[in-house]
Amino acid sequence: MNERAIAAVEVDARGRLLVRPESENASLYEYIYREANGLRWDRELHAICAYEASRWQHGELLTHIVITVRDALGENLKVTAATAWVGVSPELERHLREVLSQGQPS
Repeated sequence: MNERAIAAVEVDARGRLLVRPESENASLYEYIYREANGLRWDRELHAICAYEASRWQHGELLTHIVITVRDALGENLKVTAATAWVGVSPELERHLREVLSQGQPS
């Protein structure tokens, strides 16, 4: 299982959660939609996001993305000291970090 740093977690102007894996090979994520679980790769934003973002709480979606990438692509996405938090309030950042630390799927 490969470790993959998360370059950025962003909440955009529409309130969508975007996760940008640190990767030179974005094509790895291109076909994540094949998992048929509501995720897709946004080529323009270089990020994993949800088709229907409004159906997910941000914490639920981040956990869902991490689990899907792990199970489908064999990569463990990890928040690092270098992860950028764009458009994310300090409270939400704390919540998302807590969700990931408690819910890191095994």
